[in-house]
Amino acid sequence: MLRAIKIYGKMKAPQLILIAFLGVAASAIIIGTSFIDSGTAAGGNDASELSRQLMIILQLAALLSFYNDKTRHLDAWLVTQSMSRRQLLLSKMFWLIIAPIAFAVFIDLFLTITIQPSDWTHAVRSNIINGAFSLLFASLVLGVSLVIGPIWQKVAGSMYLIIVFETITHTSADQMLSKQYFINDLMTSVLAIIGISLVALAISYYLVEHVGVDTEDEPVRLSYLKWPLVIFVFVSLILQLNAAGGLLDKLLLPVILSITTFVFVFKPKLSWER
Repeated sequence: MLRAIKIYGKMKAPQLILIAFLGVAASAIIIGTSFIDSGTAAGGNDASELSRQLMIILQLAALLSFYNDKTRHLDAWLVTQSMSRRQLLLSKMFWLIIAPIAFAVFIDLFLTITIQPSDWTHAVRSNIINGAFSLLFASLVLGVSLVIGPIWQKVAGSMYLIIVFETITHTSADQMLSKQYFINDLMTSVLAIIGISLVALAISYYLVEHVGVDTEDEPVRLSYLKWPLVIFVFVSLILQLNAAGGLLDKLLLPVILSITTFVFVFKPKLSWER
């Protein structure tokens, strides 16, 4: 296992260094913008925003690196190096999920302690919360990318998941960051989020051995997940739509996108012959 992590890390070293540089540059820009706008460097209540923005930026960069493996057929080559698919998946989890989150936490805590050390407790709180949500998001994207075949559909599915995830979880994250949210409730929520993330990662770990190379061009590579995907699109849209408007307005977009997803997934053959 350690050998697989070392090999994958060595292959991805240039991209990982670029992601780290992007994180440092993004931090400088965010802090500089905060200083110009308010006259003070980011810290205190701004720590949560710095942590959140930094994790989003690093995760998007890691996601692009993940998809770059597909375009270069790196996965197929690594499997020939006595590396199992599950070892490769665990290596990706380490370098493209855990490492970016840990690096974002390190940068945020370092800057907070350096600039405004009195606010380090709030920085720790925000990093725990944002790190938990980032882990959940990454685990879901990994599962979607594993199940979906064509690269452009992986990207489309990930972008859709980003929109849905941000809409549904943004309010919850803000509530958890508020000081009115008691520490016991906070830890319970964080542990629940981490637990869901680990379950999602475990499912991906199980499925990776059941996804064949011959299904890479299939919209959904596992037949028994076709209907759940269509239902997920419909339900997720219903959950994030505004309560305002009539029933027809609420159902129109979910129905249209669900039918579109159904067509791409099942590829029904339509015939106009009588």
